[in-house]
Amino acid sequence: MLRSLTRTFVYWFPALLWLAVIALESFRLSSAVTGTFLWELLRWLHIHMSPRTFARFHHLLRKGGHVAGYGILCLLLFRAWFHTLSMRGMKVRCAALALSMTFLTAVLDEYHQSFDPSRTASVRDVGLDVTGGILFLIVALFVFRGWRSAPVETLETVPS
Repeated sequence: MLRSLTRTFVYWFPALLWLAVIALESFRLSSAVTGTFLWELLRWLHIHMSPRTFARFHHLLRKGGHVAGYGILCLLLFRAWFHTLSMRGMKVRCAALALSMTFLTAVLDEYHQSFDPSRTASVRDVGLDVTGGILFLIVALFVFRGWRSAPVETLETVPS
Protein backbone atom coordinates (compact mmCIF):
# COMPACT_ATOMS: atom_id res chain seq x y z
CA MET A 1 0.00 0.00 0.00
CA LEU A 2 2.75 2.47 0.98
CA ARG A 3 4.71 1.51 -2.12
CA SER A 4 1.68 2.25 -4.28
CA LEU A 5 1.17 5.66 -2.65
CA THR A 6 4.85 6.51 -3.07
CA ARG A 7 4.71 5.49 -6.73
CA THR A 8 1.59 7.59 -7.27
CA PHE A 9 3.20 10.58 -5.55
CA VAL A 10 6.33 10.29 -7.71
CA TYR A 11 4.26 10.58 -10.89
CA TRP A 12 1.71 13.17 -9.73
CA PHE A 13 4.01 15.53 -7.81
CA PRO A 14 5.66 17.08 -10.92
CA ALA A 15 2.23 17.70 -12.50
CA LEU A 16 0.89 19.29 -9.32
CA LEU A 17 4.04 21.37 -8.96
CA TRP A 18 3.68 22.60 -12.56
CA LEU A 19 0.03 23.49 -11.88
CA ALA A 20 1.27 25.57 -8.94
CA VAL A 21 3.78 27.33 -11.24
CA ILE A 22 0.97 28.17 -13.68
CA ALA A 23 -1.20 29.47 -10.84
CA LEU A 24 1.65 31.58 -9.48
CA GLU A 25 2.31 33.07 -12.92
CA SER A 26 -1.38 33.85 -13.22
CA PHE A 27 -1.31 35.81 -9.98
CA ARG A 28 2.02 37.57 -10.43
CA LEU A 29 3.16 37.95 -14.02
CA SER A 30 1.18 40.45 -16.03
CA SER A 31 2.38 41.62 -19.42
CA ALA A 32 3.60 44.87 -17.85
CA VAL A 33 5.73 43.00 -15.30
CA THR A 34 7.33 40.64 -17.82
CA GLY A 35 7.76 43.46 -20.33
CA THR A 36 9.62 45.67 -17.88
CA PHE A 37 11.84 42.80 -16.74
CA LEU A 38 12.61 41.72 -20.31
CA TRP A 39 13.31 45.30 -21.46
CA GLU A 40 15.77 45.79 -18.61
CA LEU A 41 17.41 42.42 -19.27
CA LEU A 42 17.93 43.26 -22.94
CA ARG A 43 19.39 46.65 -22.01
CA TRP A 44 21.75 44.99 -19.53
CA LEU A 45 22.85 42.55 -22.28
CA HIS A 46 23.36 45.52 -24.63
CA ILE A 47 20.72 44.23 -27.05
CA HIS A 48 19.04 47.23 -28.60
CA MET A 49 15.73 47.18 -30.43
CA SER A 50 13.02 49.66 -31.19
CA PRO A 51 9.97 49.77 -28.90
CA ARG A 52 7.85 48.43 -31.77
CA THR A 53 10.19 45.48 -32.39
CA PHE A 54 10.34 44.84 -28.66
CA ALA A 55 6.54 44.82 -28.43
CA ARG A 56 6.34 42.17 -31.19
CA PHE A 57 9.13 40.13 -29.62
CA HIS A 58 7.50 40.32 -26.18
CA HIS A 59 4.11 39.33 -27.61
CA LEU A 60 5.56 36.29 -29.41
CA LEU A 61 7.52 35.30 -26.33
CA ARG A 62 4.42 35.44 -24.14
CA LYS A 63 2.33 33.44 -26.61
CA GLY A 64 5.15 30.92 -26.97
CA GLY A 65 5.11 30.68 -23.18
CA HIS A 66 1.47 29.62 -23.34
CA VAL A 67 2.28 26.85 -25.82
CA ALA A 68 5.33 25.63 -23.91
CA GLY A 69 3.91 25.96 -20.40
CA TYR A 70 0.68 24.14 -21.12
CA GLY A 71 2.48 21.65 -23.37
CA ILE A 72 4.67 20.69 -20.42
CA LEU A 73 1.60 20.51 -18.18
CA CYS A 74 -0.12 18.17 -20.61
CA LEU A 75 2.93 15.89 -20.77
CA LEU A 76 3.22 15.76 -17.00
CA LEU A 77 -0.49 14.97 -16.67
CA PHE A 78 -0.24 12.28 -19.36
CA ARG A 79 2.71 10.71 -17.52
CA ALA A 80 0.82 10.78 -14.22
CA TRP A 81 -2.32 9.23 -15.69
CA PHE A 82 -0.34 6.65 -17.66
CA HIS A 83 1.49 5.41 -14.57
CA THR A 84 -1.60 5.65 -12.36
CA LEU A 85 -3.86 3.61 -14.64
CA SER A 86 -1.00 1.40 -15.98
CA MET A 87 -3.10 -0.85 -18.18
CA ARG A 88 -2.43 -1.84 -21.77
CA GLY A 89 -4.21 0.23 -24.39
CA MET A 90 -4.62 3.23 -22.11
CA LYS A 91 -2.45 5.70 -24.06
CA VAL A 92 -5.43 7.27 -25.82
CA ARG A 93 -7.47 7.53 -22.62
CA CYS A 94 -4.53 8.98 -20.71
CA ALA A 95 -3.95 11.50 -23.51
CA ALA A 96 -7.65 12.46 -23.44
CA LEU A 97 -7.57 12.89 -19.65
CA ALA A 98 -4.39 14.97 -19.85
CA LEU A 99 -5.81 17.19 -22.61
CA SER A 100 -9.09 17.60 -20.73
CA MET A 101 -7.27 18.67 -17.57
CA THR A 102 -5.03 21.01 -19.61
CA PHE A 103 -8.13 22.58 -21.17
CA LEU A 104 -9.82 22.94 -17.78
CA THR A 105 -6.70 24.55 -16.30
CA ALA A 106 -6.47 26.98 -19.23
CA VAL A 107 -10.14 27.96 -18.91
CA LEU A 108 -9.87 28.46 -15.14
CA ASP A 109 -6.68 30.50 -15.57
CA GLU A 110 -8.32 32.82 -18.11
CA TYR A 111 -11.44 33.05 -15.95
CA HIS A 112 -9.27 34.09 -13.01
CA GLN A 113 -7.54 36.69 -15.17
CA SER A 114 -10.90 38.22 -16.10
CA PHE A 115 -11.15 39.52 -12.50
CA ASP A 116 -7.69 41.11 -12.48
CA PRO A 117 -7.66 44.64 -13.96
CA SER A 118 -3.99 44.28 -14.96
CA ARG A 119 -4.71 41.12 -16.99
CA THR A 120 -6.83 40.24 -19.98
CA ALA A 121 -8.74 36.99 -20.41
CA SER A 122 -8.63 35.54 -23.89
CA VAL A 123 -10.27 32.57 -25.58
CA ARG A 124 -7.32 32.65 -28.00
CA ASP A 125 -4.96 31.98 -25.10
CA VAL A 126 -7.02 28.91 -24.18
CA GLY A 127 -6.63 27.81 -27.80
CA LEU A 128 -2.86 28.31 -27.60
CA ASP A 129 -2.74 26.37 -24.35
CA VAL A 130 -4.62 23.40 -25.78
CA THR A 131 -2.59 23.56 -28.99
CA GLY A 132 0.58 23.38 -26.89
CA GLY A 133 -0.81 20.33 -25.09
CA ILE A 134 -1.68 18.61 -28.36
CA LEU A 135 1.67 19.40 -30.00
CA PHE A 136 3.72 18.27 -27.03
CA LEU A 137 1.65 15.07 -26.72
CA ILE A 138 2.05 14.24 -30.41
CA VAL A 139 5.80 14.70 -30.23
CA ALA A 140 6.06 12.73 -26.98
CA LEU A 141 3.93 9.86 -28.25
CA PHE A 142 5.97 9.74 -31.46
CA VAL A 143 9.23 9.71 -29.53
CA PHE A 144 7.86 7.22 -26.99
CA ARG A 145 6.77 4.96 -29.84
CA GLY A 146 10.27 5.18 -31.28
CA TRP A 147 11.79 4.22 -27.95
CA ARG A 148 9.47 1.25 -27.63
CA SER A 149 10.28 -0.07 -31.08
CA ALA A 150 14.04 0.30 -30.67
CA PRO A 151 15.80 -3.01 -30.00
CA VAL A 152 16.70 -3.49 -26.38
CA GLU A 153 20.22 -4.73 -25.85
CA THR A 154 20.64 -7.36 -23.21
CA LEU A 155 23.83 -8.41 -21.52
CA GLU A 156 24.09 -11.40 -23.88
CA THR A 157 23.99 -9.22 -27.02
CA VAL A 158 26.39 -6.53 -25.84
CA PRO A 159 29.95 -7.27 -27.02
CA SER A 160 32.53 -7.24 -24.26
